[in-house]
Amino acid sequence: MVIDELGYHPNSLARSLVTRRNLVIGLTLPNIDQPYFPQIARGVEDAAAAVGYSVFLCNASGDPDRELQSLERLRGHRVAGIISFNSRLDDVTIDRVVGGLFPIVMINRELPSADGTIIWMGYESGAKLATEHVIGIGRQRIVFLGTDLNSNVDAEKRCGYERALEDAGIPLDTELILRTAWKLGRDANALVEGGQSTIRAAIAAAKSFDAIVASNDLAAIGAMRELIGCGVRVPDDVAIVGFGNASVTSIVTPSLSTVTMPLYEMGITALETLLDRITTDEWHPRRTERAPELIVRGSSSLIDRTVTDPGHYSSTVTLSADQR
Repeated sequence: MVIDELGYHPNSLARSLVTRRNLVIGLTLPNIDQPYFPQIARGVEDAAAAVGYSVFLCNASGDPDRELQSLERLRGHRVAGIISFNSRLDDVTIDRVVGGLFPIVMINRELPSADGTIIWMGYESGAKLATEHVIGIGRQRIVFLGTDLNSNVDAEKRCGYERALEDAGIPLDTELILRTAWKLGRDANALVEGGQSTIRAAIAAAKSFDAIVASNDLAAIGAMRELIGCGVRVPDDVAIVGFGNASVTSIVTPSLSTVTMPLYEMGITALETLLDRITTDEWHPRRTERAPELIVRGSSSLIDRTVTDPGHYSSTVTLSADQR
C-alpha cells in the first residue's frame, strides 16, 4: 500500500483536530509500585490502543496532593476523559477539578456527581468467601489483617469478614481485627514487613488464632513468614488467605490461598465504560460489580482449587488440571 511505502504513521493530534475530540485518556493510580495496579493499567491501555486512544498515566504514590496535581495536569491537557482508581480525594475537590468538564469513571469509589460512574470490585463478597473457606475447614479464631482500616476498600473487606462470622454463629472478637503500620505510598516490601511485624506483635500479646484473612497478599506473606519462623505450621496450625492474587502468591512456600479479582478485565471495562460516556449523548450513571473468586492453595489446603463466589454466581469447585 502507498501508506506503507511512505512510512506514514497516524498523528493523534491531527486526528483530534479533525474529529474535535482529544484522543487521550487520563488514568490516575494510587501506587504503581504495588503488584495489582499495573494489571489495571495494562487493561486500560490495551483497550484504548485498540480504538486509537492513548493513555496518560499518573501515579499518586499514595499522596492526595500529588493526585490533585495529576488531575489538574490532566485538565490542562484537556483529556477526553479520566479513569480514577481508589481516589483519596474528597468529592468536593474532585468535582472542583473535573467539574463536569470531562467524563470520569471511578473505580472503587462513590462519586455522587452526574458524570460519576462506579466500577466497584466485590471486596466485601471476596473477604466473605475467604472467611467462609477457613470456617469450612474448622477454624474459629480468625484474624482479619487489614492494611488500612480507614479506607473504603478495607472497610468493605472487613464487612465481608464480619458477615461470614455472623452467618456461621461465631462471635466477633475485635481483638482479632488487626492493622499493619503500612501506609499507602510505601513500597511493596513495606507491606510484607507490616504483615510480619503485626503478627509478631499478636504472638507477643498471646493472641490465640487459627486462621488469618488478610486484605492484601503481601501482608499475608509477611504474616506467613513470621509464623513459620516461630515454628507454627501453615496450614496445620494456622490457615492463611490473602487478597489480590499477586504473581508471587503461587511461588512462595507454601503457596498462598488468595481472593482473585479480574483486574485486567476491570481496566478494559473501565475504558469501555468511559468511551461509552464520551460518545453517547444520553447517559445515565451506572454501577458495575465484578465477582471475585477464591483460589485455594497450600496455605489453607492440601488441594489447589478455585471457588466462585456463590453470592453472585453459581457455586462451583473446580480442581486444577493436575488434580483431576
